[in-house]
This record gives sequence, C-alpha cells and structure tokens, in this order.
Amino acid sequence: MNKIRPIIAINYYLTPDELNNRIFTHACTDRKVLGLNIFRDFMNKRGVDVVTLDTVDFNDPNVKHVIYFENNWRFVFSDPYLRKIPHEKRALVLLEPANINPSLYYTSLLRDRFHTVFTWDLNLIRKNPAYIRINVPVGAEPSRYRENPFLNIHFSEKRFLVAVSMNRWSYMPQSTYPFRKRAYRYFERAFPDRFDLYGVGWNEPCICYEYWFGCPQFMSWRGVIQVSWEAKVNKIASYKFALCFENNASEPGYISEKITDCFCARCVPVYYGSRGIEELIPRDAWIDMRAFRNFSELGAFLSAMDETRYNRYIEAIDRFMQSDKLDFFSTDHFCSVIADRLGFSEVPDIKRIGEFQ
Repeated sequence: MNKIRPIIAINYYLTPDELNNRIFTHACTDRKVLGLNIFRDFMNKRGVDVVTLDTVDFNDPNVKHVIYFENNWRFVFSDPYLRKIPHEKRALVLLEPANINPSLYYTSLLRDRFHTVFTWDLNLIRKNPAYIRINVPVGAEPSRYRENPFLNIHFSEKRFLVAVSMNRWSYMPQSTYPFRKRAYRYFERAFPDRFDLYGVGWNEPCICYEYWFGCPQFMSWRGVIQVSWEAKVNKIASYKFALCFENNASEPGYISEKITDCFCARCVPVYYGSRGIEELIPRDAWIDMRAFRNFSELGAFLSAMDETRYNRYIEAIDRFMQSDKLDFFSTDHFCSVIADRLGFSEVPDIKRIGEFQ
C-alpha cells in the first residue's frame, strides 16, 4: 500500500530560476540556499517533503503548511501565491531584524496575513503571545566546535583584535552600522598594526551618494574571507578579541552568529547587542562594550589584559560550549521548533510515493 508523505511548501524571496525546486539543486554556498537545504533535510527525517510553493495545489489536503521565510510590503500585490493559500496553512518565519525588514515589524497587517508566526523578537512575542519563539539562524554550527580545535594557538601567538562584517547602510535608527564604523576607525588609528578588518563591501561605495562624493577608506581592511563559516571561524581563531556588533542592538532576542562564531573560534567577543543576552549566554564568556564609556577606555582594557585573565574568558567560553544552553543556538533547535509547532514532532511510519511497505 502506498502512503503519501505530508508536504510543506516554502517561499524565501524565490526567484524564477529557484522555483520548481531548482533552489535545492543549486551548487551554491549562499546562506539562503544552504539554510533551505538544511531545513529540507531536517524535515525529510521527520517524514515530510519540502518543496517550493509553485509546485503544489494549496487546496490539496496533503499540503499541510506553506512557510514564508521573510516577507515584505513590496510583495503585497505582486505575490501571485499568498492570496491563494488557505489562511490556516500560512506560516511566517521572521529572520531579519527591523532595520533590515521594517515593514513586518511596524505593519501588523502584514503579519496578520499569516496563521502562524515564528520570531526571535521578544517584544513582538509579548504583544502577540501566540507567536512562537525561535533562535536566529547560526553561521558556524556550534555543536561541531564543542571541543576546542584551536588548543595549539597560544595566547602569545594570537593577534590582538579583529572585526568581520559586511559594509552596510540603513536609514533605520536601530542600525548599528554608523556606530561600528566609528569603532573600526578608532581602532585602526589607535592600534594601526594590531587591528584587522575583514568583510565584503569595504573601501567601495555602499550608498548612492558615495558614488558621487567618494566613500570612506579603511586602512585596516584586509580583504574578504573565503565564503564559508569554517573559513571565518579559522580566521577569527588567530585573534585574542573580536569586535561583534549586531546589525540591530535594540530589539531583545536578536542574537546572531556574530557572537557564536567567536565562541566556536575560542576568540573572546567584545559584544554590542540587545540587552538581556545573559539569559542565554553567561556574562563571564564575553566582554560587554556597553560597560565602557568610550572606545579609548575599551582599547586600554583589552590592551592591558594578561594571559591569566584572558584564559578565564576562554574557560568560561568552554563551559558554555559544553553546556545544554548551547543547543538553543543550533540549526536543529531552529528547525525543531518549526517542525514541532506545525505538528511534525515524530517521524510517521510512511514511505515516499512509489515505495511499498
């Protein structure tokens, strides 16, 4: 007897060349492609097929849910799919913070179009208790770095300070982009041979007026790291400290890969993010940028730190990496929260179409 597996259809700003399930065949390290493939593999183990939303009949009872990873006001009239999907099947996963995708946070009508909403934003959850809390998707998978792979790098061999980020611009006031640029400018001047900046988009125009009037140049920029989380972690591991600025430091609950990648690398993060992080990450495992009056005071603190005090941070990071709290930041946690809420907590005893019991 044939038994058809339940189906989840997905959309994540899919382009025409990604529809018809082509996104799952792309040989690409793009974060969206990787994330959707990981989600598909996870759900496959739970007995669910994941397909792109253009390949299904939304009224088919076997199509259990249609998940939008992100959405935007720009697609209210141009999206040919959402209005055809029964409301009870619609699910929304909020990934970006408000400074990247503000419409979903400030226009509740956009969220109300969905029956089920997943978000990391604790403010939204307080206002909408039916929303389900998820973690922000990680970069490097923390569980792979539970055991410290960088024990051979001694304190004296590590360079002083690094930052890895993309050069970005946003008109939203929550954005930390101007603040982190000021930090990079200070540290490259105060520690010209000891601070290194990596990432995409630096020393080239980021916004239209920079094409006209020129863009700022950072002498500390050392280039782009190979496009992989492993390469990023390996690079950070050769430094004592890393400046970690969340893209948004206002909304509670937004804790991205910026700090967990440092933990994987056993590099002490100098962190600037939303308040309340201590709920999930022990305070002795990171340096709070907010605790210093200015960059000069922070620079003096970091520069004066000896090996003994530094190792206390590393020991705290190791304890966290071995603890159950680390699991909150895993891809498995992200996928399982979605799967459990949508009713796929156990793997049913069914087979793919065309297979026989």
